[in-house]
Amino acid sequence: MGIEVKACGDVAVTPSSLSDGFSNSVNSRLPGAKAMAANPSFSSGTAILACAAMAVLYVGMLYTPSLLFRLPPARTINEHYIRRFTCSVVASVLASGLCFWLLGSPIDMLRNGDLPAALAVLGIRRDHVATLYPLLLTALLYLGPLVMTALNTDERLEDEAKVEMGFIQGLFTRTRDNVISLTTDIFAWRNYIVGPLTEEWVFRACMVPVLLCAGYSQLKVMLLCPLYFGLAHLNHYWETVYPENRNHKIAALITGFRFAYTTIFGWYAAFLYLRTGHLVAPLVAHIFCNVMGLPAVGDALESPYNKVIGLTFLVGLGSFICLLNPATSPALYGYMPGQCLPTAS
Repeated sequence: MGIEVKACGDVAVTPSSLSDGFSNSVNSRLPGAKAMAANPSFSSGTAILACAAMAVLYVGMLYTPSLLFRLPPARTINEHYIRRFTCSVVASVLASGLCFWLLGSPIDMLRNGDLPAALAVLGIRRDHVATLYPLLLTALLYLGPLVMTALNTDERLEDEAKVEMGFIQGLFTRTRDNVISLTTDIFAWRNYIVGPLTEEWVFRACMVPVLLCAGYSQLKVMLLCPLYFGLAHLNHYWETVYPENRNHKIAALITGFRFAYTTIFGWYAAFLYLRTGHLVAPLVAHIFCNVMGLPAVGDALESPYNKVIGLTFLVGLGSFICLLNPATSPALYGYMPGQCLPTAS
């Protein structure tokens, strides 16, 4: 039972649609996962507390160099973020340990030398690449901004052929600049590598199987995980008030806005993870969103191409809604949605 939202003919997004595309033959290959999902070895409350502990651990670990180890303040911005990168990786490893300890079976897999099966529990799978479709699906949400970026590379473009060339050139230039920045810009490493990887690892790969094995439905998991993800960004309130010397009202507005859009993205990322069983799916979406940033609505309205940009945004949004289910169909990724312990094939 649930509210059904239909778009583009027979495409529907419902709790039951998360489980489509897999036959009973697949279920028979996963008896342990199915049994564990039906009879979790820990309570739903334990799962909630464990996920809260992972979120607190991820954020709290960022402050351990100064609070726990009493290290002096970082001398450079690069040193500051290298410390944070290290803390994020440590937090991810500890969250994995907590996840494996609760589930139990992954530890047995590691003892038996079956590392691929243990990693598959976290959505790290070698089968069925889950990169292209989630990436293209996410790009549809940014079709308007992508076109605006391309057109604004040269406002003197007039004929259709030149507009097409400008679009391609704009995409190439943006991609090239972002790749080059990885070699020199510590913020690029934070936004495109370490941040997305560790956040998706903790808030999707570690939390989702714990909640599923505690008996939560996929819909509840999809709604719960992003709340932890959004709450984990509330530490920016402290960092906005004190290092940046802003007043509490402005800090609250900035932090509230950050909580809202991180939670919304978290719903989408959790949906991708639940549908594909791959950590790569929400990871590429996360990186792409960080590359693009929030849509510059004001710039779009002021652009001489505002009608074209508005149209492409609507086309992208409509296409995204139409393709959301087909592009994430579990059958494409060799996955049975809702299983407590995903397995490597």
